Amino acid sequence: MKKKHSLLSKKIDIVFLILSPIFASIISLTLKANYLTTTLLFFGVPSIYLSFRNQHAIRKSLVFSFIFGALAGTIVDFWAEFNGVWYINQTIFPLRILGITPIEDILWAFLIIYNIIMFYEHFLDKGKHDLQDKYLKYLVVLVILAITLISLIYVFNSNFLLIPYFYLITGIILVAIPAISFLSFFPRLLSKYLKTASYFFTQAMMFELTALKLGQWSFNSQQYVGWIEVTKLRFPIEEFVFWMILFSTCVLSYYEFFDDDRK
Repeated sequence: MKKKHSLLSKKIDIVFLILSPIFASIISLTLKANYLTTTLLFFGVPSIYLSFRNQHAIRKSLVFSFIFGALAGTIVDFWAEFNGVWYINQTIFPLRILGITPIEDILWAFLIIYNIIMFYEHFLDKGKHDLQDKYLKYLVVLVILAITLISLIYVFNSNFLLIPYFYLITGIILVAIPAISFLSFFPRLLSKYLKTASYFFTQAMMFELTALKLGQWSFNSQQYVGWIEVTKLRFPIEEFVFWMILFSTCVLSYYEFFDDDRK
């Protein structure tokens, strides 16, 4: 009886998470929602739901998402926007970080990471839920060093932050190589990662098309490998590969290495 109830709960979870991005897109387009609202609908709602369903994983997921998302994610996002990879057209706040990155990006980065981790923890990870800080402290040090270094370079000579084909180069270094390298050492995690990636791909694609339709951001650079067009909405190939396909696998690789038990 208990097993049947658990199976039914999982089915309800799956139905909810499948419908969630669909309703998020419909509501955003109907209301002509801003960037913050769309982010909350796509990633905030499922994050709250998954938190309710898997309360044991909240603490360590919050800590990792804050470090990796709100801190590291925001500095990478700033660097990308400084290079003109994309530009957020909508913000409800009067100030941007160093005049470039909107405040909403902090929440965006945090919620995306948290959403991926909680999905993984709830459906696929059978390890312990205790916070593993043996390696997490090294991630904190790396993030602090990165923020300090990039901030100093920006203040003293920001031209050093300009990198040709920034999206392609950083996507390979920060996303593709870590994900592929980690899975080469722990191939048993591949099936779990693929299941997470399949869901996040759909979620990310719908979020992308909804945001582009509403003009929430745009891709104005000429330094992309190429373009993909869906329903007359265009985004770079790098966005498709590094963000929609590989990003969740990359996040889980960093997560398993720095903050989990790799079981």
